[in-house]
Amino acid sequence: MRLAYVDSCIWITLIEGLDTYRTPIREALAALARDGWELCTSDAVYLEVLIRPLRSKDDTLAGIYRALLAANRGLAITPSVFADALALAVCDGLKAMDAVHVAIAKHHGCERFVTTDPHFRSMTTIAPELIGLPSS
Repeated sequence: MRLAYVDSCIWITLIEGLDTYRTPIREALAALARDGWELCTSDAVYLEVLIRPLRSKDDTLAGIYRALLAANRGLAITPSVFADALALAVCDGLKAMDAVHVAIAKHHGCERFVTTDPHFRSMTTIAPELIGLPSS
């Protein structure tokens, strides 16, 4: 099975985003699964998606995220993640947290990086799977 790392923005948009954004995300994730891709996550994704619900003490929303992410393959964060991320940030022009996600994905052999963020469009480290969202 091929591995696809799913960026935090996908989960946040799927759960909290506009209704018009949810359908293309669901369809894209379903297509990846049908095509034999296993969706992956990491503690870096948990960090980004859970900050707001935990700060606002929204246990229901936090539970939704935990259940959703638990259904995906969890990838461990390696001791070299920050050194690797620094090199990737320089190579692909990524922000620090984005580079951490890519470093985790690369270490575990992910072949796709699924996102809605157009900043990843020119990334060369891992093939970006950019899910286009309709204009609101």
